[in-house]
Amino acid sequence: MMKDFRKESNLEIGLILLFFLIGLIEVVIEIFTDSRIQYFIKPLHTMILLVLYWYSSTEKNPLFFINMFFLLIGRMYFIPDDRNILIYALIALFFHRIIQIYYITKLIKLKDFIPSILASIPFLMFFLYLVSIPENVWVKSYVILVAQIVLISALSGIILSQYLLSFSKKNIWLSVFGLMSLMQTFIVLIEKFYFQGIMIISLRPISLFLNTMVCFSFYKFVIAVESLDND
Repeated sequence: MMKDFRKESNLEIGLILLFFLIGLIEVVIEIFTDSRIQYFIKPLHTMILLVLYWYSSTEKNPLFFINMFFLLIGRMYFIPDDRNILIYALIALFFHRIIQIYYITKLIKLKDFIPSILASIPFLMFFLYLVSIPENVWVKSYVILVAQIVLISALSGIILSQYLLSFSKKNIWLSVFGLMSLMQTFIVLIEKFYFQGIMIISLRPISLFLNTMVCFSFYKFVIAVESLDND
């Protein structure tokens, strides 16, 4: 049996179940209670994933921890429904995405960037069109938002090119991660720029669920690559 499908220990299984349980609690809190509790739940959720990676990883790459740190900072700034704070979330996520792209290219040993660039163009056009429609896009955060779109498009292009040109077992989780990331980005853009101020419509619970899946699939991808590299 290949190591990327190795049998997980009881502690790993317990941490995974706890990670998803906290993710479910996060969604329930968002729906039914005061969102200020999220200031405690989100760091706890991230901490469990970091402990899981530390225990499961053979390399314990600092990039994984730095990547998750910037993601957590961005998510914390997303908690208040305030556009004045949104820019700080976008800045944190900007650094998160740069680190993530660099980390993934190192893991998959990407050498030819041309297919990835070509594959990213449709995603870039779609997301730029999406944010160009609303009239209430905040100019102050628009440049950072466009930078975010460029980065998520680049990430999507890398993942799509890997899926089409060199698909392997270790990239199964990379494909899942890419799909979940695209869905989450779409949901966030729709909520922030189309449903802003419409209290009867909230897509945050869906976004929170997708975030749990994004983080877990990214963790599984990293562990799979590390395991295969040490096989």
